[in-house]
Amino acid sequence: MKPEVAAMLQPLTSIIIPVYNQWAYTRQCIDSIRRFTLCPYELIVVDNGSSDETTSELRADGEVKLIANPANFGFPKACNQGMAAARGEQFVILNNDVVVSHNWLDNLLNCLHSDPSHGAVGPVSNFVSGVQLHPGSYTSMEEMQQFAREHNQPNPSKWFYTLRLVGFCLLIRRSVYEELGGFDEDFGRGNFEDDDYCLRIRRAGRRLVVAGDTFVHHYGSVSQRVDPDYGDLLQANLQRFLSKWGINPQYSLWTREDLAELVPPDAARVLDVGCACGGLGLTLKNRGVGHVAGIEYDERAAIDARTVLDEVWIGDAGALKLPHPPGWFDTLVFADVLEHLADPLAALRHLTSYLKPGGRVVASIPNVGHASVLKGLLEGCWTYQESGILDRTHLRFFTLLEIARLFEQAGLHIEFIGMVQDAAPDLDMLCEELEHLGAKLGLQSFGPDFGDRCKTVQYYIRAAKVS
Repeated sequence: MKPEVAAMLQPLTSIIIPVYNQWAYTRQCIDSIRRFTLCPYELIVVDNGSSDETTSELRADGEVKLIANPANFGFPKACNQGMAAARGEQFVILNNDVVVSHNWLDNLLNCLHSDPSHGAVGPVSNFVSGVQLHPGSYTSMEEMQQFAREHNQPNPSKWFYTLRLVGFCLLIRRSVYEELGGFDEDFGRGNFEDDDYCLRIRRAGRRLVVAGDTFVHHYGSVSQRVDPDYGDLLQANLQRFLSKWGINPQYSLWTREDLAELVPPDAARVLDVGCACGGLGLTLKNRGVGHVAGIEYDERAAIDARTVLDEVWIGDAGALKLPHPPGWFDTLVFADVLEHLADPLAALRHLTSYLKPGGRVVASIPNVGHASVLKGLLEGCWTYQESGILDRTHLRFFTLLEIARLFEQAGLHIEFIGMVQDAAPDLDMLCEELEHLGAKLGLQSFGPDFGDRCKTVQYYIRAAKVS
């Protein structure tokens, strides 16, 4: 059977495009859909009271199902209007500043229907936050189409699970819509309604998948760039999300590939201590780790983590008794966790009892010896902040020497120490002057590595449990 014939036998897909002015982008989007979509689809455009030629052009297009609103009802409501009018077995929510390409919808559909647990699927793109970002090597639309032609070859090995899909191009099962309803219209003109919907999909027991074999071009925020209230709207909707769910949507972006790189490739059972919503654990599972468990103090975040991890326990990491025998895990991960514990040493000793001999501990720890902190001390300040080295939630503070002592006392041998460095020019000068002063005074701690320690914001540690 020819591919074109097979494609035509697929169930109908409803492509829903909310628009507000910006006709040139909408026209390019629709043209690309008609050029590169082989499987059956209907095109629904919801016009939110455009004042340019958008409405008249769409009315003249006999192949578009137009829903014309008298005013800007917002992105979430426009999506809901489109889904309510849709006839398809699945829906694509598509921004009008997206240009699709070869195999785009076929690849997304293949991914969605490859597993009944898949609730929604998204592509990769040049302009998107989070794990869907994939910069394309092109400088024109002609080059983009050539790039996409080469990229968009069906390849399930490029699919991976995620906590969050961005709503610029989102394929959703009709059954998901029928179970959950549409987007939350309390998000008004838009922002965070896609985070909200993704969270609801996962809590309903469905999975979110990035189809890494599908690339679309996204111009990005063309309507928001001309909206003078965009910044205020973003903050208001962030607070709305926080009030609704009690967790920061940014947790879904904490995939921590940096720490995942330090987990041994043959790791089979990993305990993520302070797992938040499960982003790091999901990264490890996407990399092939068979069993990932988590510990999380925040019950609201743990609910999310349970949608993607194998086990999650809620409580104090230093006191929880786990339902596994000693030595059951081969890797423990502490992603910016030890500084939040009242007794990090006791917690390490307790949890490493569940680590097999020779098993690894991977951790990231802020460095209180960074030049910015030293500068503040010299100026007489120790000011807590909302985030960073002096985060107000930190209970303990570590230098490199203290980190080494902590791990040694816990029965761990440090194999690797990495550094994330950051220092402004004025702080570089401070480090140099302090190094000279230390040498003059004969202070042993001001050794040849003092400059590196001053510039280090965070340390990465991998250590092995001493048998």
